[in-house]
Amino acid sequence: MKAAALCVFLAVFCFPLAAAHASGAPRIVVVAPAKDAGIAVRIRAELEALHFEVLDVEMEAEPPAREPLEEAARKSDAVAAVRIVPSSAGVEVWIVDRMTGKTVLRELVAEDEPPHGGSATIALRVVELLRASLMELDAPRPPPGEVAPPAVIREILAPRRAEAPRAAAARDKRPLLTFELGPSMLMSPGGIGPSGLLHTSLHIQRPSERFGMSAFVSIPVVPANLLGPEGTATARFGLLGAGLRGSFAPHAAAWNVNVGAGLSAVLLHFEGRPERPYAGASETLFTFAPYLRAGLGYAVTPHLRLRADVLTGVTVQRPVVKFSGRVAATWGLPFVAPSLGAELSWD
Repeated sequence: MKAAALCVFLAVFCFPLAAAHASGAPRIVVVAPAKDAGIAVRIRAELEALHFEVLDVEMEAEPPAREPLEEAARKSDAVAAVRIVPSSAGVEVWIVDRMTGKTVLRELVAEDEPPHGGSATIALRVVELLRASLMELDAPRPPPGEVAPPAVIREILAPRRAEAPRAAAARDKRPLLTFELGPSMLMSPGGIGPSGLLHTSLHIQRPSERFGMSAFVSIPVVPANLLGPEGTATARFGLLGAGLRGSFAPHAAAWNVNVGAGLSAVLLHFEGRPERPYAGASETLFTFAPYLRAGLGYAVTPHLRLRADVLTGVTVQRPVVKFSGRVAATWGLPFVAPSLGAELSWD
């Protein structure tokens, strides 16, 4: 009877452990003090998500070292061992990798996060440290380790290697829409002073990652004045344009250069305030102007950039301002509009 009971005990309690290890999942030992049990639970969850078999092992409260941690991994037939040790700034992480023969020691600083948020962050960083060590298995001359890496190790790492290029491509992928807003100043030689405008732009990143379509509107805010013995003329200018825009740096880069070109419509409104005995008049002119625009942007956040741009163009028809038959000023050969602004983007 006693022998039968012993057989039943072994079958019930020992067979599942043997079956789990026979399943091919590589073992990893985790050592953590009781007060850091939350971190150990998080690390276990992350490692099990990668299809490792995790074994919790207790060790004496002594200064951590490579030899006892390596011995704990060897006794458990584990490919690696992880030990968490409290420190003044957070926790010390010891990783002994028997496949590469490396020992990694890092101090991870605990951040002020919501309950259990710090444990999740530390667990993720521990797994990243382990993964970085395992990546050396594919080096031209793999480091000699105590045990050969199981075939499943490469299967565990393969998805992560495939995700890395996709993650980099996602970071470099440009957003579909960007909207720009900021002040601008419009100037042209010929006698009329500068005027202030509010510049707005909408950019669509199509048909490619480097080139897209762009449209802008510049609304008059501060008029320009022209003085003469006959009186004063107030000039207001508005711009409406569309064209192509190119970007010559990865979207994830801090600095980005843009160049654009297209056709704009120019609206000019003049209003005269004459001196006696002259008579005043108002007139609105409309013309077209091809333009070039170049600018530099700095990324404050992934979806916000600060920009400095310069737009320049030449009017197809030259507007002329006359005071009592006298040519008082001309405009548009060429014109220049520097601007500052903020650019918001949406995926």
